[in-house]
Amino acid sequence: MHQIILVRHAETAWNRQRRYYTGHDDPGLTSAGEREAALLRPHLATCRHAQVLCSPTLRARSTAALAGLEVEISADLREWNYQLPEGRTMDDGCATAPCHHDVWNDAVRFKDCAAECVPEVTARADRVLAHARRTLHSGRDVVLISHGNFIRILAARWVGLPTTVAAYLALRTASVGRLGDYDGRPSLLGWNFSPTFDTLSLSAR
Repeated sequence: MHQIILVRHAETAWNRQRRYYTGHDDPGLTSAGEREAALLRPHLATCRHAQVLCSPTLRARSTAALAGLEVEISADLREWNYQLPEGRTMDDGCATAPCHHDVWNDAVRFKDCAAECVPEVTARADRVLAHARRTLHSGRDVVLISHGNFIRILAARWVGLPTTVAAYLALRTASVGRLGDYDGRPSLLGWNFSPTFDTLSLSAR
Protein backbone atom coordinates (compact mmCIF):
# COMPACT_ATOMS: atom_id res chain seq x y z
CA MET A 1 0.00 0.00 0.00
CA HIS A 2 1.62 3.21 -1.15
CA GLN A 3 1.45 6.27 1.06
CA ILE A 4 1.90 10.01 1.21
CA ILE A 5 4.47 10.97 3.85
CA LEU A 6 4.04 14.48 5.26
CA VAL A 7 7.10 16.14 6.80
CA ARG A 8 6.95 19.46 8.60
CA HIS A 9 10.15 21.53 8.59
CA ALA A 10 12.25 21.58 11.76
CA GLU A 11 12.36 24.33 14.38
CA THR A 12 13.12 27.94 13.46
CA ALA A 13 13.75 30.84 15.83
CA TRP A 14 10.18 31.99 15.23
CA ASN A 15 8.83 28.57 16.25
CA ARG A 16 10.89 28.69 19.44
CA GLN A 17 9.66 32.21 20.23
CA ARG A 18 6.05 31.24 19.39
CA ARG A 19 5.81 33.85 16.67
CA TYR A 20 2.79 33.46 14.43
CA TYR A 21 2.02 33.61 10.73
CA THR A 22 5.36 32.56 9.29
CA GLY A 23 3.97 32.59 5.79
CA HIS A 24 6.35 33.84 3.12
CA ASP A 25 8.96 35.14 5.55
CA ASP A 26 11.70 32.53 5.82
CA PRO A 27 13.67 32.26 9.08
CA GLY A 28 16.36 29.58 9.09
CA LEU A 29 16.60 26.56 11.36
CA THR A 30 17.91 26.86 14.89
CA SER A 31 20.67 24.53 16.08
CA ALA A 32 17.94 22.51 17.83
CA GLY A 33 16.04 22.44 14.54
CA GLU A 34 19.09 21.09 12.73
CA ARG A 35 19.31 18.28 15.28
CA GLU A 36 15.59 17.57 14.89
CA ALA A 37 15.92 17.32 11.12
CA ALA A 38 18.93 14.99 11.34
CA LEU A 39 16.95 12.66 13.62
CA LEU A 40 14.44 12.20 10.79
CA ARG A 41 17.07 10.56 8.57
CA PRO A 42 16.74 6.90 9.68
CA HIS A 43 12.95 7.14 9.75
CA LEU A 44 12.81 8.40 6.15
CA ALA A 45 15.43 6.01 4.79
CA THR A 46 12.69 3.86 3.23
CA CYS A 47 11.59 6.87 1.14
CA ARG A 48 14.60 6.87 -1.19
CA HIS A 49 12.52 5.61 -4.12
CA ALA A 50 9.57 7.91 -3.44
CA GLN A 51 8.83 11.11 -5.27
CA VAL A 52 10.00 13.80 -2.83
CA LEU A 53 8.49 17.26 -3.27
CA CYS A 54 9.59 20.19 -1.12
CA SER A 55 8.54 23.76 -0.46
CA PRO A 56 11.06 26.25 -1.89
CA THR A 57 11.66 27.89 1.51
CA LEU A 58 15.05 27.65 3.16
CA ARG A 59 13.63 26.05 6.31
CA ALA A 60 11.99 23.26 4.30
CA ARG A 61 14.98 22.65 2.03
CA SER A 62 17.38 22.60 5.00
CA THR A 63 15.18 20.06 6.76
CA ALA A 64 15.15 17.85 3.67
CA ALA A 65 18.92 17.99 3.24
CA LEU A 66 19.59 17.16 6.90
CA ALA A 67 17.07 14.29 6.67
CA GLY A 68 19.02 12.88 3.71
CA LEU A 69 16.40 13.49 1.03
CA GLU A 70 16.93 14.65 -2.53
CA VAL A 71 13.98 16.79 -3.53
CA GLU A 72 12.07 18.38 -6.35
CA ILE A 73 10.91 21.91 -5.52
CA SER A 74 7.18 22.59 -5.66
CA ALA A 75 5.92 26.14 -5.16
CA ASP A 76 2.52 24.68 -4.28
CA LEU A 77 3.99 23.43 -0.97
CA ARG A 78 4.68 26.91 0.39
CA GLU A 79 2.97 27.92 3.60
CA TRP A 80 -0.41 29.63 3.51
CA ASN A 81 0.27 33.21 2.40
CA TYR A 82 -1.63 35.17 5.04
CA GLN A 83 -0.27 38.64 4.19
CA LEU A 84 -0.84 39.50 7.84
CA PRO A 85 2.03 41.04 9.84
CA GLU A 86 4.33 38.03 10.15
CA GLY A 87 6.44 37.06 13.13
CA ARG A 88 4.04 38.46 15.73
CA THR A 89 3.58 37.05 19.19
CA MET A 90 0.11 36.91 20.70
CA ASP A 91 0.99 40.02 22.75
CA ASP A 92 1.91 42.14 19.75
CA GLY A 93 -0.46 44.69 18.28
CA CYS A 94 -1.71 44.42 14.70
CA ALA A 95 -2.84 47.32 12.54
CA THR A 96 -4.76 45.28 9.96
CA ALA A 97 -6.61 42.76 12.11
CA PRO A 98 -7.35 42.17 15.80
CA CYS A 99 -4.33 40.78 17.60
CA HIS A 100 -6.06 37.63 18.79
CA HIS A 101 -8.06 36.79 15.68
CA ASP A 102 -8.27 33.17 14.55
CA VAL A 103 -6.85 32.89 11.05
CA TRP A 104 -8.82 29.69 10.38
CA ASN A 105 -12.16 31.42 10.88
CA ASP A 106 -11.29 35.03 10.09
CA ALA A 107 -9.10 34.73 6.99
CA VAL A 108 -12.10 35.06 4.70
CA ARG A 109 -13.40 38.08 6.62
CA PHE A 110 -9.98 39.71 6.34
CA LYS A 111 -9.52 38.72 2.69
CA ASP A 112 -8.74 42.33 1.72
CA CYS A 113 -5.38 41.97 3.51
CA ALA A 114 -4.82 38.25 2.80
CA ALA A 115 -3.16 37.03 -0.40
CA GLU A 116 -4.84 33.63 0.04
CA CYS A 117 -8.28 33.26 1.54
CA VAL A 118 -9.48 29.85 2.73
CA PRO A 119 -10.95 28.75 -0.65
CA GLU A 120 -7.70 29.67 -2.42
CA VAL A 121 -5.38 27.78 -0.08
CA THR A 122 -7.85 24.86 -0.19
CA ALA A 123 -7.62 24.76 -3.99
CA ARG A 124 -3.82 24.69 -3.79
CA ALA A 125 -3.88 21.82 -1.29
CA ASP A 126 -6.32 19.88 -3.46
CA ARG A 127 -4.00 20.37 -6.44
CA VAL A 128 -1.06 18.94 -4.45
CA LEU A 129 -3.14 15.93 -3.41
CA ALA A 130 -4.37 15.30 -6.96
CA HIS A 131 -0.75 15.11 -8.12
CA ALA A 132 0.12 12.83 -5.19
CA ARG A 133 -2.76 10.48 -6.03
CA ARG A 134 -1.50 10.13 -9.60
CA THR A 135 1.96 9.25 -8.29
CA LEU A 136 0.53 6.69 -5.86
CA HIS A 137 -1.40 5.07 -8.70
CA SER A 138 1.85 4.81 -10.67
CA GLY A 139 3.30 2.67 -7.87
CA ARG A 140 5.43 5.15 -5.89
CA ASP A 141 5.18 6.66 -2.43
CA VAL A 142 5.17 10.46 -2.17
CA VAL A 143 6.97 12.62 0.39
CA LEU A 144 5.76 16.20 0.86
CA ILE A 145 8.00 18.53 2.88
CA SER A 146 6.11 21.64 3.85
CA HIS A 147 4.82 23.82 6.68
CA GLY A 148 2.63 23.49 9.74
CA ASN A 149 -0.69 24.91 8.64
CA PHE A 150 -0.42 23.75 5.05
CA ILE A 151 0.30 20.16 6.10
CA ARG A 152 -2.68 20.28 8.46
CA ILE A 153 -4.82 21.41 5.51
CA LEU A 154 -3.48 18.56 3.35
CA ALA A 155 -4.49 16.04 6.01
CA ALA A 156 -7.99 17.47 6.38
CA ARG A 157 -8.56 17.57 2.64
CA TRP A 158 -7.26 14.02 2.11
CA VAL A 159 -10.02 12.66 4.32
CA GLY A 160 -12.64 14.91 2.73
CA LEU A 161 -13.09 17.41 5.56
CA PRO A 162 -13.35 21.21 5.33
CA THR A 163 -10.10 23.14 5.53
CA THR A 164 -11.01 24.73 8.87
CA VAL A 165 -11.02 21.30 10.54
CA ALA A 166 -7.22 21.44 10.17
CA ALA A 167 -7.15 23.86 13.11
CA TYR A 168 -7.72 20.86 15.41
CA LEU A 169 -4.73 18.86 14.14
CA ALA A 170 -1.77 19.73 16.36
CA LEU A 171 1.60 19.36 14.65
CA ARG A 172 5.15 19.53 16.02
CA THR A 173 8.16 20.77 14.11
CA ALA A 174 10.15 18.03 12.35
CA SER A 175 7.17 15.71 12.63
CA VAL A 176 5.85 13.15 10.19
CA GLY A 177 2.36 12.06 9.17
CA ARG A 178 1.12 9.37 6.80
CA LEU A 179 -1.86 9.46 4.45
CA GLY A 180 -3.21 6.49 2.57
CA ASP A 181 -6.20 4.20 2.20
CA TYR A 182 -7.71 2.01 4.91
CA ASP A 183 -10.65 -0.29 4.17
CA GLY A 184 -11.03 1.48 0.84
CA ARG A 185 -11.28 4.97 2.33
CA PRO A 186 -8.76 7.83 2.33
CA SER A 187 -7.40 7.74 5.87
CA LEU A 188 -4.98 9.37 8.28
CA LEU A 189 -2.60 6.45 8.95
CA GLY A 190 -0.17 8.28 11.22
CA TRP A 191 0.13 11.75 12.66
CA ASN A 192 2.58 14.02 14.50
CA PHE A 193 5.33 11.42 14.86
CA SER A 194 8.48 13.12 16.11
CA PRO A 195 11.81 11.28 16.55
CA THR A 196 12.69 13.95 19.12
CA PHE A 197 9.80 12.85 21.37
CA ASP A 198 8.50 9.50 20.12
CA THR A 199 10.07 6.04 19.91
CA LEU A 200 7.73 4.17 17.55
CA SER A 201 9.45 3.79 14.19
CA LEU A 202 7.77 5.35 11.17
CA SER A 203 8.79 2.32 9.13
CA ALA A 204 6.28 0.14 11.00
CA ARG A 205 3.25 -0.22 8.73
